[in-house]
Amino acid sequence: MRLNRYRFRVAAVAVCLTVLCALAGTVAARVYHGMVLTGLAAGAALAAFAIGFLLRNKPSWLSAAVSFWGLAAYLLGSFALTGDGNEPLPQVVVDAIVNAVPRTLTALIPVEPAPDTVGVPVFLTWLAASLACELAIRYGRTLLGCLPPTLLYAAGLYLVGPNAGPAIAVTVAYCVVAGIALAATSAPPSRRPDRDAQVDGGVPGRSATMIGSVIGATVLLAAVAALAPMATRLVTTSPGDPRELVEPPQLTDIDLNPLVRIAEWAKYPEQELFRADLDGDATMRLAVLDEYDGVTWQAGGDFRTAGSVLPGSGEGGFSAEVEIIELGGKLVPAVADPSTVTDMKIAVNLDTRCLLTPDGLATGDRYSVDSDLLTVDPASAESARVDLSDPATVAVPPGAPEIMTMIAEYITTTYDTPYERAQGLAAFLGEHYAFDAEAPSGHDYPALGFFLESPVEAGGQRGTSEQFAAAYAIIARLVGLPSRVVVGFDVPGGSSTVTAAQGLAWPEIAFDGVGWVPFDPMPAEGVVPIPPQETLEQLEEEPTTEPEDSAGEGEGEDYNDPALENDEGDFDTAAGAEDERIPAWVWWALGALALACVPLALKARRRLRQRRRLARGTPAERVAGAWAEVLAAAARAGVKVEPHATAEEAAAQVSVLVEVGIDALPRLVNQAAFAPGSVDAADAEAAGRIATGFARATRTRVKRWKRFLT
Repeated sequence: MRLNRYRFRVAAVAVCLTVLCALAGTVAARVYHGMVLTGLAAGAALAAFAIGFLLRNKPSWLSAAVSFWGLAAYLLGSFALTGDGNEPLPQVVVDAIVNAVPRTLTALIPVEPAPDTVGVPVFLTWLAASLACELAIRYGRTLLGCLPPTLLYAAGLYLVGPNAGPAIAVTVAYCVVAGIALAATSAPPSRRPDRDAQVDGGVPGRSATMIGSVIGATVLLAAVAALAPMATRLVTTSPGDPRELVEPPQLTDIDLNPLVRIAEWAKYPEQELFRADLDGDATMRLAVLDEYDGVTWQAGGDFRTAGSVLPGSGEGGFSAEVEIIELGGKLVPAVADPSTVTDMKIAVNLDTRCLLTPDGLATGDRYSVDSDLLTVDPASAESARVDLSDPATVAVPPGAPEIMTMIAEYITTTYDTPYERAQGLAAFLGEHYAFDAEAPSGHDYPALGFFLESPVEAGGQRGTSEQFAAAYAIIARLVGLPSRVVVGFDVPGGSSTVTAAQGLAWPEIAFDGVGWVPFDPMPAEGVVPIPPQETLEQLEEEPTTEPEDSAGEGEGEDYNDPALENDEGDFDTAAGAEDERIPAWVWWALGALALACVPLALKARRRLRQRRRLARGTPAERVAGAWAEVLAAAARAGVKVEPHATAEEAAAQVSVLVEVGIDALPRLVNQAAFAPGSVDAADAEAAGRIATGFARATRTRVKRWKRFLT
């Protein structure tokens, strides 16, 4: 019977710890795409624990060796399952092992299960399950065995960071399973009734165990009281993101300023860049540039490694198949807004939604892109305000050429609404400047000043889409319009070869509630440009009139008036949070109250143990329990009986404490030990009465502090 109960407890502990390791291993799966990592982590926990459990009676070195080779085989299978099959398996394994940690930390959410992103979670889950099995099953330390899965759980939370909501259900389930494991914990190895383990060392005495419990409970309660205020403040704090600690993929020189490639493409229009098969006519973006320092346009934000499913995307109803010919660089052309990319390792800029491949583009590379087409409602843009939420899109570096200021003044004076000004600026550049494929590259302030102001005879007033888009974006910011420059390709639907002649740059303006709207400042083919000086000189000759003050009746809305912005007062959230914080004295009071409850808990524990010993089990077991109560009462009174003493010797040793006789109890103890079937219920009740009377009689001999605590 005792052996069966023990084996049941061991099985229950094994099942609970396996579930704990599986739950801890799947915490990180909340930021992974699909259920692949969940299955791999659960399988790793089950396999590792099964190996340790089956080899619990064997030497520990044998269990460690088998577990190591099992881990190697399991990782190999995980790599083969999550790989794309385009590279040899040995190369995939080496790459996954070398780059597992950085790629796991740099992968964007949702993380695509791949050999280099599943290796770390699977390895840690296997390791936690193996350690938990050794500690809890081989050495019988269930509480210590709960430590590895708990550390794995914390590691999963750290990997997730602020990228997923609270795992309340998983946390509750974890605590419940851990409680069941501790409730059904197995006995220490030295008390086991079978051959599961051989561990040297004796068993600590009851008094030492009691003192250790009291000290441990006191330390735990003091720690809770001291750390509770700090933990309360952390509840409202967003966790850190470990991805910020890893350096993002770096761009090459050709990718840092892709706008300069426009001039090269204009000089060699027949150069084949890539082949594309699109569902319909579309514009493929290569780069989105929203930061300008007076010299170059660059993209804001960093590129973060992503899987095939890009974060924050839709279903991707528009597909494109691409094969690279001579495009070069690391930037990857795609139709906006990309949602999934297959057959190529991808990093994405979350600010601009542009793509990059860390390995660089090479001739023959193929990939597929599914995108959600970005559509703009012109009617909504015509009546919308501009979106000023991003300061980088309206910043104008000092030193802008005077010609830009003159054009901005002309646009502001001539047009009223933001959309009219954006459209009017595009028309102005298209009417007054000409396209020239031989124009030199450059979009810094001097180059744009030369393009806008220098006479035609000197080579000015003509340029490629580089100068048109860059000049438009800067003048738009002078007018108060948030702008950016996009580099890409105009690609027809169906299968075609995209040449350098199809490469171009265009500006976009941000409208509130509408998004980024593209505008075309390029001149129409065959139109003779009008010298810009003629139009700007007419503006200087026209008298300017001050607008009359009015009460606002019939006036058009001022789209740049700050008064139109939301004027509701901001609440001091920090002060509000400070007011809602629980005072520190409350936590100290709760800690003191919990500490005061320790004696009551210990007394209740002793009463429950006495009831279990005297009222449960067979009559022989109840007699043995009564004898254990007598020895425990004597130990509390200061008389400790040696383990090798017989029942009669022990009775004689403890009888000096009180006048209550216990002479009949040694006979019952020997009878229960050597002939348990001959002991009946009456004998058990008599033994219980003797033990209870002895405990009451020896209470006065117990030290006061011990009586108070226990």
